[in-house]
Amino acid sequence: MSQTNQQQAPHSSPPAFHGNISFNAQHSPMGAFMSFTCGHFGTRGGFGLQIGKPGNQDLYIGVKEGDRFSDSPLKCLPFYHGALQDDRDADDRSGAADFQVEQAAGPAEQNLKPTVIAYRADQIRRHYGWATDRWVTEDFEFTIFTPFGEIPDPASAWPDHVRSALFPGVTARLEIDNTRGTATKTGFIAIRFNDPGIRHLQLSRGHAQYVGFALRDRLGVAGWLNADRGVNQGKRGASLGEQRAFLFCRWTADQGLREPVPHLLGTCPGIGFEVPPGTRGSLFLVFGCYLAGIVTTRLEGRYLYTRYFGSLEDVLDHGLGEAYRDRVQRAGQLDQKLLNSGLSPDQQFLIAHATRSYYGSTQLLDVAGQPFWVVNEGEYCMMNTLDLAVDHVFWELKHNPWVVRNLLDNFVRYYSYHDQVKIRATGLQRVSADQERAADAGSTLAPGGISFCHDMGVHNSFSPFGHSSYELPDLTGCFSYMTQEQLCNWILIAACYVARTGDRQWAVQNRPIILACLRSMQARRGKDPGDWMRYDSSRCLSGSEITTYDSLDESLGQARDNLYIAVKRWAAYAGLRLLSLMGADEDQLIADEAGRELEHLPRILRDLASRHPVLPAVLDPNSPGYHSRILPAAEPLVYPLYWSSCEPAREAFGGAANAANLGIEQSQCLVDVLRQHTLEILNDPQRRNLFADGGIRLSSTSNNSWMSKIAIFQHVAREVFHLDQDPGIRELFARADAAHVRWQTEGESAYWACSDQMVNGVARASRYYPRIITTALWLNDYHQIPNTQ
Repeated sequence: MSQTNQQQAPHSSPPAFHGNISFNAQHSPMGAFMSFTCGHFGTRGGFGLQIGKPGNQDLYIGVKEGDRFSDSPLKCLPFYHGALQDDRDADDRSGAADFQVEQAAGPAEQNLKPTVIAYRADQIRRHYGWATDRWVTEDFEFTIFTPFGEIPDPASAWPDHVRSALFPGVTARLEIDNTRGTATKTGFIAIRFNDPGIRHLQLSRGHAQYVGFALRDRLGVAGWLNADRGVNQGKRGASLGEQRAFLFCRWTADQGLREPVPHLLGTCPGIGFEVPPGTRGSLFLVFGCYLAGIVTTRLEGRYLYTRYFGSLEDVLDHGLGEAYRDRVQRAGQLDQKLLNSGLSPDQQFLIAHATRSYYGSTQLLDVAGQPFWVVNEGEYCMMNTLDLAVDHVFWELKHNPWVVRNLLDNFVRYYSYHDQVKIRATGLQRVSADQERAADAGSTLAPGGISFCHDMGVHNSFSPFGHSSYELPDLTGCFSYMTQEQLCNWILIAACYVARTGDRQWAVQNRPIILACLRSMQARRGKDPGDWMRYDSSRCLSGSEITTYDSLDESLGQARDNLYIAVKRWAAYAGLRLLSLMGADEDQLIADEAGRELEHLPRILRDLASRHPVLPAVLDPNSPGYHSRILPAAEPLVYPLYWSSCEPAREAFGGAANAANLGIEQSQCLVDVLRQHTLEILNDPQRRNLFADGGIRLSSTSNNSWMSKIAIFQHVAREVFHLDQDPGIRELFARADAAHVRWQTEGESAYWACSDQMVNGVARASRYYPRIITTALWLNDYHQIPNTQ
């Protein structure tokens, strides 16, 4: 490491977190499907590779008084099992006992038990920025850096740029200031693994010596002691110039520190360093992973980063080399950008938390020599769930437009299908399950059209082409088909991509698919243009279609005759019109037909609103959903709002003066109806769409709420309806934001890092989830395409 790189740029300093600090956060690289998770007191974390949950390793990060051989107890951050129990990690017996089965329990064996003291919450400050997570005690600071940004298109970018972006690791720093001390202090980080295969690493770059350890060839930690923090103005104490970090390994962290020879049979390796009095020491760290070979089935893919890194050692060397200082600087810049956003501390936290969780689910593969982008669905690990992708699109188009094109093309190539629709004799009336089956038996089939699968597979196993891992026939709730909504989702993603990038060539090349989508949309409605979805896919057999709100009641779970789906269909028609007009200039067929579809729904809803200021969630009066009050009716307005902010789309339609052509203001009566609907719900004296803590309830008849969808709703309420100009609504949203932070950081939710689906404010499903990246919409900075040249 060069002399200049040894000098650390000052990092931004987000204020100490204002709530409960005992919560897990994912710390992840981009595209590696890997997280280093920590933060929840008394539980394990660490490395999680290709899993939708926190790791299962005890983490010991801290300091001890004296040199490494002293008998002082270890003082650690409480990131290990048992940290909250009697201040000791006494629940695990030493692994050495497995080799001493004939020895009586005596003093020697008793001494193998660790002596560890965990810091209490009131002894710790946590500074949680957009790209740094810093823990501060009176003895040390521990900071994890997770900068993010563009992933350059491998087809056109310089290899060094792609290598830097796809670095499959996380950097950190452990700092001890002993300038006022009178005795040596020893800092350390150790990880107790549950699997065998520990090996020791010793790498060199110039005069710097790295030490580290690995679990086989899959993951590892390397560290380097910064020897240039120097003595306290040279007044006293020994220089750190000759100090080096050292490796240790036994069955417990305290035993390993006191034993000079690492033992390969040990399961708790670590890196330590001594800081003499009058000096400061900083241990630069990298947590890296490397999975060589094929990692997926059916479509056989390997990680794209393996094109640019040759081994785990190469990853660790890169992380502690020239890249280290750059990552620290970029993390500080991102922290400062969020601090300067003007958003409240609660909103800033939700964005920072969501960003980490999103990247923990990302996976960039090399399939047959071509990049293949995947976002896994949190704890479920479903691959490229399309009803998540349509909400990720705003973030991805800001940073990596090419991955959106990659996703669209791969859905067409591998995970599209054609179906028929069921024309039911029972019309709109709600019937019993037996009557439903009888109605299906008597229904006729009509041409349907193209649609797209819910997902591409699960747990690194691609599904049979044309089928998802999720959808099943003969169901009316969870796991049924989402044919109509996924059709809308592909259209909306495509429209966002073309609006943002101006990629007219892609729109022209995909005209047959775009036209097929229009015909499929029309096949699923009633007789009149712009009508609601009336017909279920034949793939449902005796069942019926659902929406992305799959575990809700009929208010949002049922697709047929659903208000949310009706408005989403309207937005999809607006997207089809945009795609046609930004594609082939001479092609008016799609634009004209989509335009006719757009004209009718606003009138239908206006007539309905004249009788019902709060629109029914389900059109059928015999459905329980008819009386439900839903906020996501306004959600689909986010797409034309986004298109109107995209410069390529504005230019294509004649500049800002003609932005009305992009959809929203073209149907002002639709906006007015949905605004009134939303105001009636938010001002409800009975507070039926609010939880007791002030959090937002998406449906008045369900205790389920999704944080990602709440974020989109709030964005539309502010930017389309301008409801935050009302002091009462502004205060309602502020209370809701505070409640939503507590949802993430307290109780069971705190263990699961960032969770989406909440039941009465507690994470019960959709945990460790990427979709809450929709909170980043609040930043309102989606106006510039990254330069990938």
